[in-house]
Amino acid sequence: MNSQTISRMATMVVLVASIDSLFAGSDEKQVIETPPAPAASGWEFRATPYGWLTGLDGTTGAGGLTTDVNESFSDVADVLKFAAALQVEARREKWGIIVDGFYACLGDDGTTPGPAYDHASVDLKQFIGQAEVTYRVYETPKAFVDVFVGARYNGMWLDIDAVVDPAGVATISSKASGAITKAVVTEAEAIVEPRLEEYKNAAAADRAAIEDEIRSSIKSDATAHLKEKIERQLVEIRHNNGLSKETIVLNHVTQAIKAEAAALAKATAALKVAELRASVDSSLQAKVDQAQKRVNNANKQLASALDAQITSALPTSASDNKQWVDPIVGFRAQYNINDQWYLAGNADIGGFGVSSDLTWSIEAAVGYNFTHRVSAELGYRYLYTDYSDGGFVYDVAMSGVYTGLNIKF
Repeated sequence: MNSQTISRMATMVVLVASIDSLFAGSDEKQVIETPPAPAASGWEFRATPYGWLTGLDGTTGAGGLTTDVNESFSDVADVLKFAAALQVEARREKWGIIVDGFYACLGDDGTTPGPAYDHASVDLKQFIGQAEVTYRVYETPKAFVDVFVGARYNGMWLDIDAVVDPAGVATISSKASGAITKAVVTEAEAIVEPRLEEYKNAAAADRAAIEDEIRSSIKSDATAHLKEKIERQLVEIRHNNGLSKETIVLNHVTQAIKAEAAALAKATAALKVAELRASVDSSLQAKVDQAQKRVNNANKQLASALDAQITSALPTSASDNKQWVDPIVGFRAQYNINDQWYLAGNADIGGFGVSSDLTWSIEAAVGYNFTHRVSAELGYRYLYTDYSDGGFVYDVAMSGVYTGLNIKF
């Protein structure tokens, strides 16, 4: 469902899920040629406050309410209430440990996907923590390459409230009942057509038997295929309104509209019999018109029954919280252009079906050393995460410019 509401909620997720590993590739962005004197213990430390001007593209949701999102950073900033992020690193010789934490909170009111809802409000809180163990596999005065393994913790707390639009539901129900009615009539015509000539040529006494057979076949066929017809409509309704399969259950709807469906089948059978009779006696055309009105009325009754079922089944609120941990592996590298300027890059992949089906990221940055202990970076990062559990969905790609300040001590 394309909603600025849930969409921007997910955008929060963007800031969150990305930030945890934001500077994983630029954790040590200082010139190797002129390093600061190491501490007496041999350990070096770094602290990096940072931010990511990220956008969001993907699908997210909870409790049967999902939304397709496509938001820029300015959209995220509009609904961001609070955010804080910090990364720290401890390094000794070739080994290092990196810990990253990010907390964010956002909320928004906005439009909802599809005609079933009028509007919705979303509140999202998220914390992401990441820990890595790094090992330097290559180092010269001009460059270094580290490999790392680690784990990324994701914690999300999501609340969604949506308001159903009665006019929208009525439109959906009318469209669905119209499609079902059309399918029933079309199948009835397929039953009548092969017997039309037989009926016209039959004696008056035999026509009654043909009419009974046709009535029975139409009713039987309509009943047998009713579930299939309803399912087609429910699939479209769910898709257009960003709903999960569990939201409007086929068997419940089929049972609830059983009487209306039977009335539609009966009215359709009567219409086709009236058309048969009019085919041999044009004076009976008025009977056809009357039968058509009964079909139209049955269609309206079916739409009303569908309206009641859809309205009662639509979720108007959803709350969910999820925590999961993904293993990750990757590498980072840096090339020193001169004493002040450097280039840095990072890539990782993880998830592997342990929690997320897949998560991966890549980034590139340019950095500048103000002193041996202080440097700043400006870069671009892309992060993708595909996680789902029950009704909770977070299948999102995040990308945008990032900046940070590295302080060594």
